[in-house]
Amino acid sequence: MRLILGLLLIFATNSIAKPVREGALITELVSSKQSITPGETIDIALRIKHDKGWHTYWKSPGIVGVPTGLDWKLPEGFKAGKILWPQPEAVKMGPYNAYGYHDEVFLIIPLTAPQNAEPGTKPLIQARASWMCCSTVCQPAFADLNLSIQISKKNQPHKNTKWSNLINDSRSTFAQANKSWKSTAVRKGKKIMLTLSPLEKEKPSLPKTPYFFCEDGLIHSDKKQSMKILPGQSIEFRLHVSEFGPENPTHLKGIFYNKNGLPDNLGATPIYINAPIKNS
Repeated sequence: MRLILGLLLIFATNSIAKPVREGALITELVSSKQSITPGETIDIALRIKHDKGWHTYWKSPGIVGVPTGLDWKLPEGFKAGKILWPQPEAVKMGPYNAYGYHDEVFLIIPLTAPQNAEPGTKPLIQARASWMCCSTVCQPAFADLNLSIQISKKNQPHKNTKWSNLINDSRSTFAQANKSWKSTAVRKGKKIMLTLSPLEKEKPSLPKTPYFFCEDGLIHSDKKQSMKILPGQSIEFRLHVSEFGPENPTHLKGIFYNKNGLPDNLGATPIYINAPIKNS
């Protein structure tokens, strides 16, 4: 009996521990605010800290990898939105190219409290995070995570947490709607030619290391993206269609940015591309 009680105590202690170390990752649920009011939506995030040389994956990882996921167990009336993914980077799983994250990343989730949430209470937000973490080998794993958040009265001033600036930094990397580039996509068999021409009024900056992050697996992540600069600062990508992508696609969708997913000294920003595909 003492052994059983001891094991139960260990399990209970682990279930509320944060952050959680599992394999090459540290994960935890964190909040941008110390409290939430009835009916309000705030940003919480899954913080992932990778060991050096390891990475996890974007929502569309390419031909290898599995996106990070969250399975929620929420108090009655609470709602968690879909993961809002920050700008990815090109990563390597052994010899294969894919899309993902290294070092530290914050995957943002909008959390909404019910209108009848009772001020003064501190509900427990629970989620099972699952991921594929890779270097030269891969480690699929999961962790059960918890976050307690205070319910405050409406119109009561919020205090930021120590994570607030980092969560805001993550949000600032989201791709912007395309108002700067004329985009055309022409398919020729197993290749798609994506041409981006700057709109004269906007004069956008060209990324230093131009790259296209396909969001639905249509483009093969492990085949070289041939690229050339055309007159007028237009850019043309020659992209390879993946055998694992959607059937009969009508649009080429993804992010146009630097290959390393980071800002450069030219001032380029991540741009979301949604170009109708024409067959040649």
